[in-house]
Amino acid sequence: MKGYIYVYDQRSAYLKKLFLENGVEIVDSIEDEADFYFVKDQKLSRKNVFSLVSLNQNYHFRHLNNMLTAIGMYLLVSQKQDTHSILILGYGDLGKQLANLLKKQYDVTICNRNYKDYDQIIQNYKHIDFINLKGTYDLIINTIPCADINYQNVSYQKIIDLAQTLHLKNYESIRNVPERSFPYEAALIMYFAIQEVMNRV
Repeated sequence: MKGYIYVYDQRSAYLKKLFLENGVEIVDSIEDEADFYFVKDQKLSRKNVFSLVSLNQNYHFRHLNNMLTAIGMYLLVSQKQDTHSILILGYGDLGKQLANLLKKQYDVTICNRNYKDYDQIIQNYKHIDFINLKGTYDLIINTIPCADINYQNVSYQKIIDLAQTLHLKNYESIRNVPERSFPYEAALIMYFAIQEVMNRV
């Protein structure tokens, strides 16, 4: 099997190394003939083109990637001595994993856009309504992409946004936590996700 891997960060460098170590020939150019292509965000009209966006369509990959994000965020939050109360915006897979890690050490409140998991949330956490966002928190972590979030009635020391970028006071937008905190492990789950598809071809 031959592949092309565009190396643009440490994670993709590890991905290339993993394929080479497992006997896959890696071609030098995107123009070369290959069985699969890993790209950053180019769109190729070829078969078996992978990118982070396409891999995220796979639930298993997304779940493992979210796990690395949640662990990375837990390590980041645990370095801050003055954090006691945390508001997590969103209760999808990432929000659930984050909340589960943080609840043993912090007072966690969940705010989500619907009441789908309301019964589960109130058994384990405090809950507030997305439309009436209010309260006082040491840290707010947003996991909701493309959301119009009104922070006007919320008091906070810091916001960490994992899903979008806004311009607010004491605000930090963090992307690619797996690549920043666990580049090898992030590459490993990418490797297995690509191999899973290629084994079916």
